[in-house]
Amino acid sequence: MKKNKIVLTGIFVMLFGVSSFAQGGGIWNFDWNIGISVGDQSDFISEPSFRGFNIEGRGFVTDNMTVGGMAGWQTFYQSFGQVTEEFGNTGVITGYKRRYLNVVPLMANWHYYFMPGVVMPYLGFGLGTYYIESRNMMGIYYTQGDAWHFGVAPEVGVAIPFGAGTAGVNVNVKYNMAAKTKDEQAYGWLGVGIGFSYIF
Repeated sequence: MKKNKIVLTGIFVMLFGVSSFAQGGGIWNFDWNIGISVGDQSDFISEPSFRGFNIEGRGFVTDNMTVGGMAGWQTFYQSFGQVTEEFGNTGVITGYKRRYLNVVPLMANWHYYFMPGVVMPYLGFGLGTYYIESRNMMGIYYTQGDAWHFGVAPEVGVAIPFGAGTAGVNVNVKYNMAAKTKDEQAYGWLGVGIGFSYIF
């Protein structure tokens, strides 16, 4: 846990630096995220997640282009109720089955804004890592996996400032792709983000 705190502190320092030294100001986004499992992840957990958030800093390096970084957290959970399953070759086991995923993304990103102004649609791309902890529980027994996954996150969205002020709304859709590791499967989900933007 101490290692995770150090990594997160480093990311926030990086975000502050990028925003502070950007040529033309920047944008801070504070988003609530909805996660929708796709691909192999939907075989593990198919229920959508309404428990996610991220903090993101973007600094303008040209009139239309930003670079920055993002840190966040997303959880997925699904209950299957009371089930009976085969246990190896020796018999069956009955219990309350549920599955969890805890995800911490740490990404560097790039965004291009098509019409900076009153309405600011954009395309983006994130590159970095996802720390993913999985847990598959049956009654009081469970198996657990955890790993750092290489990941990418293409994104489309729009920022809408409130009048001529420095505050606004940010809405985006992101496809999170966490690659397979030696011991863990690949994961993927669509993230729908809705939040508050501070533009400076």
